[in-house]
Amino acid sequence: MTLLAELRRRKVFKVGAAYVVIAWIVVQVASIAMPAFDAPPWVLRVFILVLMLGFPIALVMAWVFDVTPEGVRAETGRRGNTLVFIAAAALTALALGWYFKGQPSYRKDAAVAAPASAPTSATAAAPIDSTPSIAVLPFANLGGKADDEYFSDGMTEELLNVLARNTRLKVAARTSVFQYKDRGGDVREIGRTLGVGHIVEGSVRRDGERVRVTAQLIRVADGFHVWSQTWDRELKSVFALQDEIAQSLAQQLDSTLGGDAKVQSRQNVDPAAYDDFLRARALYRERRNTLMALQLFRSAVARDPQFAAAWANLALACEIAAYHATAMQQRAAGDRIACMREATAHATELAPGAAITLHAQANLARSEGRFVDAERLYREAIVRDDTYPDVREDLAEFLTNVGRRSDGLKEGRALVVLEPTSPLFWFRLALIASMDDDAVAVDEALARIAALNPTFLSAIATPFRRALCHARMDEARQEIERAYAASPDAVASLLVLFRWSQRDAGADDALARQFLRSTYLVDGGLIAAATGDADLLFEVVANPNDRDKHFDSFRHLTCPIAAPMLADPRAHAFLRSAGFEAYWRATGWPPQCRATGENDFTCGVAKTTR
Repeated sequence: MTLLAELRRRKVFKVGAAYVVIAWIVVQVASIAMPAFDAPPWVLRVFILVLMLGFPIALVMAWVFDVTPEGVRAETGRRGNTLVFIAAAALTALALGWYFKGQPSYRKDAAVAAPASAPTSATAAAPIDSTPSIAVLPFANLGGKADDEYFSDGMTEELLNVLARNTRLKVAARTSVFQYKDRGGDVREIGRTLGVGHIVEGSVRRDGERVRVTAQLIRVADGFHVWSQTWDRELKSVFALQDEIAQSLAQQLDSTLGGDAKVQSRQNVDPAAYDDFLRARALYRERRNTLMALQLFRSAVARDPQFAAAWANLALACEIAAYHATAMQQRAAGDRIACMREATAHATELAPGAAITLHAQANLARSEGRFVDAERLYREAIVRDDTYPDVREDLAEFLTNVGRRSDGLKEGRALVVLEPTSPLFWFRLALIASMDDDAVAVDEALARIAALNPTFLSAIATPFRRALCHARMDEARQEIERAYAASPDAVASLLVLFRWSQRDAGADDALARQFLRSTYLVDGGLIAAATGDADLLFEVVANPNDRDKHFDSFRHLTCPIAAPMLADPRAHAFLRSAGFEAYWRATGWPPQCRATGENDFTCGVAKTTR
């Protein structure tokens, strides 16, 4: 009888297959259960080692003993004994080799090296370099309340922010990791796609004023857990908890937090203020119910006036209060510049060097017409935290609006490289490309948005804006009608105003003019230009009630539909008073304008707007 036949007769294959299946199930259960009982990471590795060592023992036992109706009896034949014992010894050596060579202390470099195998997903994997790198996947909400999702998401984001301060640690950005929320998947494949060496998974359970957080560090190269820990804390010490988790993760990656990247102890925050802050930030990030976000941010700083992050976020929310809001909501939001000044002053006092504080300062400078200061502050914020994407979006918008379209496009492309999964950032790139009438870039951006979030309504009117800017009125009409058919609520006002600008029957002239004069509308300048009424155009772009948006007006004036009005003396006066002339003298002139001596300038239709 051949050795293969003998192995089958003694049921060695059946025993081996059964052992592998059962051991795999046991390992999966243990990898979930052990962290819940605060077991140190070495326990799971030892447990797996014992199972691996048991495999050759099970095979030898199956070879030596046989279960018969008469009971268990030993096989007396010696044929094949040597080969079986050699194979068992080899399996034992492999198990021991995996255990010792797989230790983080043994594999300092390999722990973050790129896997040899190519990724199997359709998404190209990012390269993994030798820099310690990590991605924090959205923590699971175990509180049992769907309304608490904002809290678990906020915990994830705050942990990302703390880790990002470590200049020696590469941290995957927020939007990149939040695409995996509620999706699951193989952490090895996720890690390869994100280009990181380690993945952090975790859970948050909130019970009144206490919170329980469990975090697990998983090595992407082989998918094994290398560390886990559970913390129980009072909610008022949540900042200290986040710092402690970040410090532990950095230590596990053999990364030292030194210099200005050292995790500093943050002051405890009022639990109710923190709760308001997280709720507000969730609304702000989604650009949903901006007025409620403002109210919650204000509630947070009222409860805890030392809450620096809440002040900085309030300043940013004040800046976007004119967008994504009805006329009534805009009025309810109050004076946007006054709101920004107060909130930015507090953030500067409490956290003067933070990237988000610099971002708030830059937005305020931009709104006040201090454009040179604004650009400097944007760039300082990026140097402070180059993983912070929101400031890059505002820089790209700013450069485009002051006439530096090529630089704005460059920053926009860098933005979507940093955060390729954000519809908002692709929307920004689409708007910039629309100014240059770049159909390929616009279509690419809109396709990305549709793939990421088909319900992202802000982008639905982009083809209309592009056609209107370039004075293709028939195309603009087709595009706004198409957008209205897809989402009536999102573009109803825009459709009515466009029809009025084209003198369609039934349009209320007085009502349309009053709306444009009293309500900030992103496309208000273009709509006014479409009427051919220069008086109305300058009323809209230079509206003193919207002085914080004057930086956006030059963009309208350089569109072909409004370009003839750029030579109007009122345009000259506005560009001077709004701060454009001072900026251009310091940084260079756009294609549409040029200096005519030390104290004057002129603007007109440029030969190229590229």
